[in-house]
Amino acid sequence: MLHRFDAAGRHLDSRIRFTGTTADGEQKPIGAARLLLDEWLDVLPERQYQDIAIAPFAVRFGGSLFGLVLEEHVDEEDVDEEEEEDGGVRAEFRPDGLGFGAPWHGCCDT
Repeated sequence: MLHRFDAAGRHLDSRIRFTGTTADGEQKPIGAARLLLDEWLDVLPERQYQDIAIAPFAVRFGGSLFGLVLEEHVDEEDVDEEEEEDGGVRAEFRPDGLGFGAPWHGCCDT
């Protein structure tokens, strides 16, 4: 998958493609995914690697949710002290399950 954003961090579009399963081994689908991602990245104009801040977004593909999705905790036992400061709101990067929350410094929770 490749998600693109504008300079303000707003989602522009996503390219998502299924490259196979690991049922017969990991090498073939992972190799295909790496080649495809390299192809997609090679054609991006003025590509730069740096820290970014993005707005929440969601895209559905093949019945799965992709994106940075906001989640609110309603169960007080699930809210830690940092989340409490931000009203119990967290963001989860889907489908990988990386969680982000207050103080919004970029560190993730798996």
